[in-house]
Amino acid sequence: MVGAPAQVSSQAAHDQKPLAMDKQLRVGVIALFAAIGAILFGLDVGYIGPIIESISFKQDVPHIDANVQMLAATEGLIVSLFSIGAMFTALPLISSYFIDGLGRKPSIIVGGVVFLVGSAIQGFSTTSAHFLIGRFVAGMAIGLLSSVIVLYQSEMAPPNMRGMLSTLYQLGITFGILLAAFIDQLVVDRNEGWRMVMGIISVPAVVLVLGMMVMPRSPRWLVSKGKREEALKVLLTIRNEEDAVREEEEIFHEIEKSKAEGELAWSELFNGRVCRLVVLGVTLQILQQLVGMNAFMYFGPKIFGAIGVSATTFNTISMLTNFLSTFPAVFLADRVGRRSLLLWSSIGMSIACVVMGSLGLVFISGDAESGFECENAAAGYAIAIMIFFFVFNFAFGFGPIVWVYCAEIFPLRVRARCLGVTTLANWAGNFIIAQFTPMLLGSVAFGTFYVFGFFCIASVFLSAWLPETKGVPLENIQKLFDNKAGFMSTAEVGKEAIELAGGSESTAASAEQGPPRLPKLLGSTAGIVAAGEKISKAEMP
Repeated sequence: MVGAPAQVSSQAAHDQKPLAMDKQLRVGVIALFAAIGAILFGLDVGYIGPIIESISFKQDVPHIDANVQMLAATEGLIVSLFSIGAMFTALPLISSYFIDGLGRKPSIIVGGVVFLVGSAIQGFSTTSAHFLIGRFVAGMAIGLLSSVIVLYQSEMAPPNMRGMLSTLYQLGITFGILLAAFIDQLVVDRNEGWRMVMGIISVPAVVLVLGMMVMPRSPRWLVSKGKREEALKVLLTIRNEEDAVREEEEIFHEIEKSKAEGELAWSELFNGRVCRLVVLGVTLQILQQLVGMNAFMYFGPKIFGAIGVSATTFNTISMLTNFLSTFPAVFLADRVGRRSLLLWSSIGMSIACVVMGSLGLVFISGDAESGFECENAAAGYAIAIMIFFFVFNFAFGFGPIVWVYCAEIFPLRVRARCLGVTTLANWAGNFIIAQFTPMLLGSVAFGTFYVFGFFCIASVFLSAWLPETKGVPLENIQKLFDNKAGFMSTAEVGKEAIELAGGSESTAASAEQGPPRLPKLLGSTAGIVAAGEKISKAEMP
């Protein structure tokens, strides 16, 4: 199995029998419940802007008059402390403690509880300091959730549904942002309406915590802890019998290979193939920020103002576009593949950046602070269309698929730690772009979009290089990189590690053999128990 070519792994995935409808629904419900954590992410991102501008908030927290502008430093801290809190728990040392130690499912529950604590601190705040603490705590919750949700979804999903179920994470984020805008419109301008918002956004967190308590653990985490019988029982509820047995064997095989390599050290993340995969994952996450989505959202209201459309109208339309445009990723990730979506997304974003930058430099005067004036109505509408064209292309490609791809490419042994690094890179990029985009826009105006266009074009070339992971079991994705430039020299690392660990044919044979084939009576409870006893006897000491 170790030396099998990538084509064999992919073909095995395609040879899987269609999954029964009840099991498709069950795994779908599991992924949807986990995606509630992504909705919390979107809510936290979306609600803050209108709140800090509301009269009630200004009177209750910073204690200033309604017509007085909040200090820029305080406003900046309110926004940035959330990202700093997220970066803190996304640190691999911290996120892997929860994800590898407690497990995927408990980590999502912890994230939901911490979110509730952060929301409560914010909702009962009477000073800016209290509110800032709440923002940091809420950021900690989202940092942990963003590290574990896609990982949990991808490990629970069958290969032919993994793309669809993992993109629910980004769909949840966009829905949360849209929902936050709707909630703000309804209550934020009421007396202490901002406190009501904090209470409303806590409801999904309660649903997440209670719902995840009855969801199964990740079978890959269970096997890594020696609980093969329990892992097989979970797989039998979300896979066909034959596929469940084969997948459990493949997971066990990878765990045994990991044991042969010795105890996991942090230095492994910076050596060999794992290091190159980490660099790839970090590059994808950084590019997700550098392509300029935040700049388009920042610039959008000002451009629409120049052609006579209010900022509120722009925000509503752009959030709705972002949400609806994520659905193609949900339905196409397992049909056309991750690579194709990333490639066409990058091409579309490149076109939008070049057109917008060119038209802006020729037909738009003014600056970001004093406002823009459009000298040609047709050019103004063309720029507005390009904004939504960019949002559309980002939403079906680089927005959701980067998260999906990063959750797939790392070996189980180091998956949680590597995802911590890539998630940290995303949050760091988010923080940096948020700080520097206004300055860049103020200095070079529409020339900014040529800068973002450069990163979009770089994304085109990277996307064209990526191997396609559609339909390939997680345990076999490593083989897809064997013939890729920069990875060929590491193609046999896994095999050599097992051979050098003692040349133990019995260890390799045990890994290949896995648990005995399940009897036909698996349809009954007695069959599962009997199979579990056989598995226990077959396990290595």
